[in-house]
Amino acid sequence: MTAMAAVCIRALDPAAPAEIDRVAQGMQATLIEVEGEVRGRALHSLEWLRERVLWHLDHPCAAVWLAVQGTEVLGHSLVRAEPPGPEETLPVGAWGLVTTSYVWPPARRRGIARQLLLHDEAWMRARGLSHARTWTGANNHPLIALYERHGYAITQRAAHASGSPMLCLSRSLAAA
Repeated sequence: MTAMAAVCIRALDPAAPAEIDRVAQGMQATLIEVEGEVRGRALHSLEWLRERVLWHLDHPCAAVWLAVQGTEVLGHSLVRAEPPGPEETLPVGAWGLVTTSYVWPPARRRGIARQLLLHDEAWMRARGLSHARTWTGANNHPLIALYERHGYAITQRAAHASGSPMLCLSRSLAAA
């Protein structure tokens, strides 16, 4: 029996259109899972999502990470340094934002989302950020549970522009 290759976290290759497409597709899959098929597809086109991935690749304080096993992309996360917006009620500090993370269904329940989250937090700490946050749909129970297991707390509730209920999970990145 052959052992499975380890899952590793690495940066998205900006010269690999297939990787950019895979992340954009994962972003759309996230929207569909959280918002439902019709609304999830209507919120953002795949082209808009590709442009969002490219923006993160071009931004000096942002990154796109892939969870890969061999050549297969199993999941991703997009992260950036971003101060709280005017509508956010967060403490003063240098903030990082996990804008999206996704693990493809066949790869779930293997700790990949946890690996991505820990990698995102390490990236934020390396840039001197003191706090981390993410926004998600209030019904995204698996993601909420993951973040809560890692010390995040719900710090704000708000409605998305689409009207969907959202919540912010945040935590200090200070060493425990």
